[in-house]
Amino acid sequence: MLNWISRIVQRESGPLEVQGEDSKFGFQKHVPEIMEQSHWHGHIEVNYLFGCSASYLVNGKRINVPEGKMIIFWASIPHQMTHYEGDGYMVNLYIPLQAFLTWKLPNQYIKSLLDGEVLVSESLYESDQLLTNVWEKDLEKDDADLTFQVISEIRNRISRMAIESYTSFQLTDESELVDNKKVVCGINHVQTMLAYIADNFDTRIKISNVTDATGLHKNYAMKLFTRVMKVSIKQYINQLRLHHAQALLVDTDDTVVCIANKAGFGSVSRFYDIFKRELNVSPVEFRNSINNA
Repeated sequence: MLNWISRIVQRESGPLEVQGEDSKFGFQKHVPEIMEQSHWHGHIEVNYLFGCSASYLVNGKRINVPEGKMIIFWASIPHQMTHYEGDGYMVNLYIPLQAFLTWKLPNQYIKSLLDGEVLVSESLYESDQLLTNVWEKDLEKDDADLTFQVISEIRNRISRMAIESYTSFQLTDESELVDNKKVVCGINHVQTMLAYIADNFDTRIKISNVTDATGLHKNYAMKLFTRVMKVSIKQYINQLRLHHAQALLVDTDDTVVCIANKAGFGSVSRFYDIFKRELNVSPVEFRNSINNA
């Protein structure tokens, strides 16, 4: 969580290959760039357009985003900036889906994003530009407390958007979902599994519970999930739980035992084993490093 990516790097090996490190947060401030081809990655992506407008190709459909807007979408859907106007700049935020789904945002908001919608905030504030500048400076300091503060403020900003007015480009009409061959193969079933995991990751769930939600054969659903998400269902659930546990270690005074249960690990020993294996520190060492930073 502390090691952020500065941008999504496009690979030459294929336009629809996972491009970035999807379990890491990311921040980029830059002049808009025309993309020669569509790309995708696993993050929830936020784009702020300051002093410029932009046109995108999203899953084969063209959309125009006016100057001074904030948009959010699931970047697993193929997307490409095709045109921009103005002398301003844009800010890209990359939020790991595993972290985003622990934020407990309104169900319809999450569903729209996982269905492939691009949502537009109708309430961009003057403070948004100032705040993104603060985030940039805070992240440059590489300070653990400031990094978690930035994540908290990003979460609060998106939570505000989710309960205020926002619009969409209506890219996912039900009549088009079945026949649209440009959607990544099987992504609707993956969306179903992601939604089930988001609702149940903090309880004891089995892989079969996740795959049963699709109506597909278990082995096929598992392979489909891995092909789209580039991690197994089990790995994804563990990542989701780890993000939740990290937030609890920072934001609460709960005991490690309590956090292990709240995050859905089932036992403290399992929690310790997975935490240490994935992050190279124990939960207690992680908490102490943040408190003493």
